[in-house]
Formats: sequence, C-alpha cells, structure tokens
Amino acid sequence: MPSEEFLQNLNENQLAAVKATEGYVRVAAGAGSGKTRVLTARYVYIAKALGVAPEHILSVTFTNKAAREMRKRIRAYLPDEDGGWILTFHSACHKILKEEIHLLAYPQNFMVMDEEDQKSVLQRIYTQNGLTLKDFPFRKCLAEIEIYKSKFDYVPFLTDPARPAQAPGLTQAQDKRSMDLVISEYLKQQRAHFWLDFADLIQFTLYLFKTSKKTLQKWQTKFEYIQIDEFQDVSGEQYKLARLLAGKHKNLFIVGDPDQTIYSWRGADVSFFNNFEKFFTNAKTVILDINYRSTPEILAASNSLIAKNPDRTEKTLKAVLPSEEKPHYFHARSKAEESEAIADKIAALQKEGVPATDIAVLYRSNHMSRALETALIKKGVPYVVFGGTAFYQRKEIKDALAYLRLAVFKDDLSFDRVINTPSRGIGRTRLAFLHTYAENNGISLLEALSDLAQTPQFKGTGAADFLLLAKQAETAAAHQDPQDALDFVLQNSGYEEYLRLSGSQDRLDNLAELKSSVTEWEQAESANVSAADYLNSISLLTNADAQDKKDCVKLMTVHTAKGLEFPHVFICCLNEGHFPSRKIRSKAEMEEERRVAYVALTRAQKHLYLSDAEGFEAQTGGVLYTSRFIFDIGAELLKCSGKFSQGHLARSESYIAESERKMGIRAADPPKMLLHKGSRVYHPVFGLGEVTEVSVEEYVVQFENGKTRSIAANTAVLSAI
Repeated sequence: MPSEEFLQNLNENQLAAVKATEGYVRVAAGAGSGKTRVLTARYVYIAKALGVAPEHILSVTFTNKAAREMRKRIRAYLPDEDGGWILTFHSACHKILKEEIHLLAYPQNFMVMDEEDQKSVLQRIYTQNGLTLKDFPFRKCLAEIEIYKSKFDYVPFLTDPARPAQAPGLTQAQDKRSMDLVISEYLKQQRAHFWLDFADLIQFTLYLFKTSKKTLQKWQTKFEYIQIDEFQDVSGEQYKLARLLAGKHKNLFIVGDPDQTIYSWRGADVSFFNNFEKFFTNAKTVILDINYRSTPEILAASNSLIAKNPDRTEKTLKAVLPSEEKPHYFHARSKAEESEAIADKIAALQKEGVPATDIAVLYRSNHMSRALETALIKKGVPYVVFGGTAFYQRKEIKDALAYLRLAVFKDDLSFDRVINTPSRGIGRTRLAFLHTYAENNGISLLEALSDLAQTPQFKGTGAADFLLLAKQAETAAAHQDPQDALDFVLQNSGYEEYLRLSGSQDRLDNLAELKSSVTEWEQAESANVSAADYLNSISLLTNADAQDKKDCVKLMTVHTAKGLEFPHVFICCLNEGHFPSRKIRSKAEMEEERRVAYVALTRAQKHLYLSDAEGFEAQTGGVLYTSRFIFDIGAELLKCSGKFSQGHLARSESYIAESERKMGIRAADPPKMLLHKGSRVYHPVFGLGEVTEVSVEEYVVQFENGKTRSIAANTAVLSAI
C-alpha cells in the first residue's frame, strides 16, 4: 500500500485539515462532509509522516460504535496499531483511572455501574427508607444525582480515607422523603463498594489531575496530539479535560458542526466550539462544506431550514451527488392515513428492489412510532425499533452478564440478581439475614455466604454449590477469553438449562445473540482482552450505540439517528407540538429544535419523505397544525401532495405566529403557504381554482367561475385542497 494512499481523493480543505497537525485547530465540518475520513487520515498522517507512535495520539469520539469504526479504518493503513487511544471520553477516563485510581484509595479492579445498576442501588435505598417510585421516579433521581455531581466537589467524600461524615451541599435530612437523603445514601453505597458511575469517570479524572500535579504532567506528556470529534457536544467537564490534557504540547484538533448541536439538555455547550479562537490564541479554522452524502435537492431543503436560525455561523453545504427528485411532502387528513401512506410507500420501494436496510423512519419522540408500527405490521413490512442499549436491558441478558460480573468483581448487585435464578432455596428471609450479616461485618455478600454456608440456616440450600461455582467462575474469567468464560458460567450455573426447561426459546435465542456479540467484540479489539474489559465496555455503551439488525426497516428517534445515513429517509409527525416538541418554551430551545430537524433531513442520501397530518390528537392537547419546519423549507423546494382541509393552513400560520410571539421570536415575514404552480385552492368568495403562476409576493389563480385573480402570498384567504 503506497505511503500516501490515505491522502488520495481528499479535497483541498480536507487535506489542509489533515496536515494541520501543530497548534490549536478547529474544523467546522458540515453534515456529510467527510469528517471521519479527515480524522482517520490525520491520525495516520501523524503516525506515518511525522513518525509519532500511536500511543502518543489521543483520538476521542462520542460513541463506542464511532470509535470501533475509526479503529477499523486506521488499521487498514496501520495494521500493527494497537497502542493508540481511540476511545470515547468515558472510556479514555476509565483507562486512565485503571492506572491511577490507587492514588485515590480505590482498588484498580473497580466496577463501573450502568443505568440498570444505578436503579438497583436506588431500589435498595428506597426499600431501606420506606420510599417508592411515586416518591422519586428513577429517571428524576438519576438526573438529580448527575446535576449534583456537576455542581459539588463530592469526590473527596468518596475517596478520602478519613471518611467525611457528610457529602458537600447535602443537608442532614430529617425527612426520609428528601432528595438530599437519597443522594447521600447513594454516595455512601458507592463509597462502601468502590463503585463508579458514568459521571464519576470524568469527575474522578479531573479531581486526580487537580490534586496530583505529577499525574497530570505524566498524561500531558504522553498525549502529544489530541483530536476530538463532535466537539459541539462537549460538556463543561469534557472541555476542562481536553484543555488540561493539551496543556503541555498544545496540539488540540477539534471537529464539529454547530448546526448539529442537539444535546444541550444533557450538558452540551456549543460555545466551547464557537468561541474556540477566543479561548486559544493563534487557533486556526478550516471549513468543510462539500457534502458527499445527499443530493442537491435534499441539501437545498436542509440549508433553507437551518438558515432560519439567526444565531449561527453562516455555512451552506454544497452537493457533489447528481440531482434527484425534490423531497416529497405528504399532508394527510389523519394520523392513521399518514402512517398508512408511509407503510404503502415503503412496501412499494421494496417491490422496486430497495433493501429494507436502506430505509429509515425518523420521529422526534418514541411514542410517535405506535401508529406507524401498526401500519407496518398490517402491510407485512419487517421493521426494528432502534432503542440504543435495549438489548442489554432484557432480563436474560442482564442475568447472564451478572453471572460473569460476579466472577470478575464479586459485587453485591450481581450476587443479588443471580443467587436464586435458578432457585437455590435462598429466599427473602435468608437473603435479609445474609445482608444484615454482611453489613455488620463489613464484607461482601459472597463472603458472607461463605461464612454461613455450613450453618443450619443455609446447610439445606444450594449455597455450597453456588460458592463452588463462584470459585470456578473466578478462575475461568481470569484465564479464559470472555466468550469462553461466559459459556462456562451459563452452563455450570444451570441458567441455560433453566431457560430450556421454561420453554423460552426467545430468551435462548437472545443468549445466543449475546455470545455472538462477545465474539464480534473480541475480534474488533486488540489481543489479550479480559472478561473485565468486556464487562466494562458493555457498561460504557451509550444510547447512540444501537444494535444493528438485518433485513428490516429501521425506526428511531432523530437523536438516535445522529451520525447515521440512509438512502431513503422518512420523517413523520411534522406537526406543531410533535416536531417541534410541545416542550419548547424559548427562542434558544426552538433554535435547538430546528437543529434537530436539520440533523433529521441530512440523514438522507437519495430520497427524503416528509409528512404530517391534521385532525385532533390528545398528545398535543387539541388540533394538529403543520410544523413550522415545513414552512421554513418552503413549498418551492418540495414535491407536495395530499389535501388540506379548508382553513388548515391559515390556522397553522396563526398558531405558529402566536407561538413565536410568546417566545419573543421576531418573524420578519409570516410563514409562506405551501402552494405551487398547479395547486388546487379554495377561496371563500371566488370558490375553487388552480394556481397558474407563483412569485414571492403573490399567486395568480384561475378560478372555475372564469375569473383570474392575483392573491397576496402572505394572506390567509386561500386554502389548499
């Protein structure tokens, strides 16, 4: 392979970005502009042309899937590349902490909790304090814990051997139904078992660098080049981490697109990208605005939509693909008609030979898939709802992984989950006794069972066999690869046989899929990976890491679709209150919602289908109005079909105008009506007619009564039919 092959076919700006290796560099990369290719080529360029060892290059992505894809591409040019750091922020911090966490009095073999583990901890706290989900829903409580950890310097409470009595910022709650009490108990559980959650991975690393100058200098020296993808989505903590690590060599390369900032609700702050040149003197900016993904017609619609956001850096994507049809816009008279029309079109595409995997249907929120799923089932169209980590939340998968985790970490959460599945005669009473004994003696539940196995209370149970299994599983996990270790625990625990006896073939199939996924993970990773590495990689999965399935149309939210692309994309439920969401209350929120819509449009490669419906729906609290995003695009850029009821467009325009007034948005002009040459219209005085000419200011309409009239474009008099 020629040494410069990885630079071939890069355009001028892409090449400039690749060769900008020194100093602070910002790359504003539009959708489909080849940013992953640039990041990959730049990594290889630094390693080959500059001769820098990969272990001194840190390349940060936002999903494990993106990191795996980048490693795969890089290894095509650097076959022996195993030392490089191509990871997510959380995975990079996990790797650093594996080396350094002993400085914080934590064991190297600490466990990372995923969301289900956190819920288990909360449930334990609720039970101990007489709380229920009605008092504190899990989602609300987890959000409060994350907010707390972003505001207070809580790490010393978890790591200081002196063990402070109370965490900072929390009152000694008298009321057991206090959020402070729940957070305090959650932190105490973490401290007792040396557990870390997602937020801790970054916060612990920042605290480590803050308190140990020597450690910070070590990692600053190590990473001579740092490149970060999706920088528009970084949080304040991630920005601090990037700035600290780049503090010595001052080589920080960031890539992002402010028009795709859609995660402010979870801490993303686009100002770190927009103000990069203010934060870092002599920073350079490269713009990638040539789009290799979508047709000119799709880009025209996307550019028109995002241009309605006033607070943005001007950037217009340019297409290289040949022209296709304009995006289709279908207006339905009901939600059922909209869903049926989508299902009919998908079925027609399949008959034309379009693979199901080339088709995606996007919506703003998960609840919007219900009517669509019903229509697809009726048409016999195979589909899969992409839900991120849903596969790993299935009971049988959590059970299987808990057995493996117990072998590696010997943790109480896994013990509680598997001790009586299948049944070993250790019911609630014995478990409660076991918990009390463990707490009184400051030991784990597994150790407690070992102490008590030969006592009269446990002698007639399966305790002895379980302890033998745990010991053998520990050996298997330490000396076998992850897949063999998983096979061992599933067979020797009796769990697979338990599922067979219950006649649950679906669950057995899911276990087979889990084993297959472990094999694929091993093949994608470097040599000598352990069961612990695999388990922590599962914990580090994010919602963006969806499970791929074959031969199915993909249904997903727009947030899930970010980073993906499909030849045929349907965007449904484009109604006010749906998309944009009814939760939007301010100008800034509406601009972000428009960016979400922009992300949706730019997922399409060849054909884009937009749809909405009219009628009444309880979800929006009343009448359905056409989304302002359809008006933002403009009828001239769409191929429109469907019939509007009399007055629907006028009502939609009025609703949008009132909404913008409430949010303080100044609309220079009322939304344009969705009329084009040939549109059939109704006028309350002249009756039915057809549009014969269209201009910015007016429509010329030939009415069936023989009259021709010029009607102002911004009027609410005409209704499409």
